[in-house]
Amino acid sequence: MNDFDQSAPCDSGKQTEVFPGVMERRYFLGSSLTGIAAVVALRAGSLTAQNTAGPPLAAAGKEKLSWDEFLKEAVPVAQRLVAEANFSVDEYLYRIGSLATRLSEIPDTQLFPYTSVSKQVFFAPSFRGTPFFIIQWRMEPGAVMPPHNHPNASVCTLGWEGEARLRNFEIVGEAPGYDAGKTFRVRETHNDLITRGRINTLSAVRDNIHFFQVGSQGARGIDISTMHGKMDQFSFLDIAEKPLDGEKRIFEATWNDRGRKA
Repeated sequence: MNDFDQSAPCDSGKQTEVFPGVMERRYFLGSSLTGIAAVVALRAGSLTAQNTAGPPLAAAGKEKLSWDEFLKEAVPVAQRLVAEANFSVDEYLYRIGSLATRLSEIPDTQLFPYTSVSKQVFFAPSFRGTPFFIIQWRMEPGAVMPPHNHPNASVCTLGWEGEARLRNFEIVGEAPGYDAGKTFRVRETHNDLITRGRINTLSAVRDNIHFFQVGSQGARGIDISTMHGKMDQFSFLDIAEKPLDGEKRIFEATWNDRGRKA
């Protein structure tokens, strides 16, 4: 993603090495609201913060993982899997995703509005590493993140707060070039409700287009993204509201160059 508005001042916090060579300065959003309260208290010049119980997490019966514990476990697993001769992107996504569902906290990363698309949508990296990086996102109540593709990439989305309707699509047949201005067809493959601890995955060959619609609560989550080859062009899409084929969920679509990066 691009075009973040980074005019807001950054928070100061303790800088720690979360993985060899990777330094982060972070607050955390945990299984309670303590992390949020702490940030508010510091900004107000107060050290008082009250604990409020949060919603239950997924992966019941499994030991929860702090952010650093997740990275220390997930990064070596990911590196081993991508190095295998018979690499399976689905095994990779679901192994990393299953670990992500055990998170007890995520960094309270300072997020910036995606100004070229929507001032209600906020992004920023929470982790830069190999083979994956993690983008944290927040969407205000009623926000929409338009359909967009992920060339040569796989993504595991984890819900953290609120609710988001996440729909996936695949291109049917061949799509025209981004600048052709021609219509083509896509098929809806998933229509999921993403809430705390639930995941949605896509790869370069399946479900590669996704689309977020947020309800009255707003939503926050993370995208664990991996490049599988050279980064290619990215584009948004306009997808018709009504399907051409309701049974097969086939829709007409066109590329939209808003927010596109070369």
